[in-house]
Amino acid sequence: MNLSNEGFRASPNLMRGLLVTSAVGMLCFLLGLFIEPVRAWGGYLVGFASFTGMALAGGLFLTVLTLSGARWATALRRIPEAMTAGLPFAFVMAILLLFGVSSLYEWDHESIVEGDHLLEGKQAYLNWGFFSLRTIAFFVIWIWLARGMVAASRRQDVDGDPQHKRTMLWKAVLFLPIFGLTFSMASIDWLQSLEPHWFSTIYGLVTLSGVGTSGLAIAMIVIVMLRRSGAMRNVITDNHYDDLGKIGIALSLFWGYIWYCQYMLIWYTNMPEETPYYFRRMQGSWQVLMWVNVLLNWAIPFFALMPKKARRSGAVLVRVAAVMLLGNAMHLFMLIAPPLMGDTPTFGLWELGPIVASVAFFFWVVLRGLGQANLVPERDPHLEESLHHHC
Repeated sequence: MNLSNEGFRASPNLMRGLLVTSAVGMLCFLLGLFIEPVRAWGGYLVGFASFTGMALAGGLFLTVLTLSGARWATALRRIPEAMTAGLPFAFVMAILLLFGVSSLYEWDHESIVEGDHLLEGKQAYLNWGFFSLRTIAFFVIWIWLARGMVAASRRQDVDGDPQHKRTMLWKAVLFLPIFGLTFSMASIDWLQSLEPHWFSTIYGLVTLSGVGTSGLAIAMIVIVMLRRSGAMRNVITDNHYDDLGKIGIALSLFWGYIWYCQYMLIWYTNMPEETPYYFRRMQGSWQVLMWVNVLLNWAIPFFALMPKKARRSGAVLVRVAAVMLLGNAMHLFMLIAPPLMGDTPTFGLWELGPIVASVAFFFWVVLRGLGQANLVPERDPHLEESLHHHC
């Protein structure tokens, strides 16, 4: 079989369009800082969390594929590898986020913390200095582990030494537990601490579900694009599409299950330190958005991908992926916006700009990353099995 052994080169017009879109979105954010700073920082936090989650999804997918020995995905490995290239950019975005702490988090205001016994008890942990240190540490660890897996994969292209497979394996073994701990802590820091009086024991899983769906959505769009463009026409098959669709079903179901678990546990325990979270989100327009959130993240992907014919269609996969990306943005908006906006949701230029900028820039990063290595890992001993994969 004739395989492409060159890095992918996306259309210059497409790459320029993505950069221009990102620049316009960031310009909206910068203007918002002077007009509606709280809303602008809220939109930025949604965009930052979305971008970081999609970059981390690349490392998580590589880890799961490596540990599970999923040979069917060998031919597709370059896509999650390219997704991890977003982590250094996410690090830069995190540094910028530190300047918005006072606008976003009430625990950064002495006048609010003083006299509040709960916040005073958390002050040793929730303060700007320690918050910043943890944020930096998270990215240093994530970048180190992700780059280790990608570097081993790239070295395998050079000499085909099986030792590189073992290096990927132990890096993946490290990544999974460390990621689980650090991502949960980061989710609490960046998102849950927006409501520091509220508690949830599964918040890390709630945010992880969004990472999985949004990351898979990016992968599906890029894979379909690579096949349609001819770059991987002889590599990606309908069977690969089918498996991606099945994973989409599983991840949408996981999202729905975790969402229901948190809702149900808080509802039936009826504890005063937990119920305000849903009380606010089930009032007025917030309630409408909450059910739209469930529709986008669970119902539409789950039922749209159930028919086998739909899963084997690139057009359907792209449409479902677009819904999943929209759903993840809505999910993050519902996590972040209510404590900042109060009783009435507002969504305008200051929120839309950073979100669109983050997604457009992430696509630019992934397409650029695909051009930095051979599209197909030809020296991987499991490549032939992946090329002839059958569902």
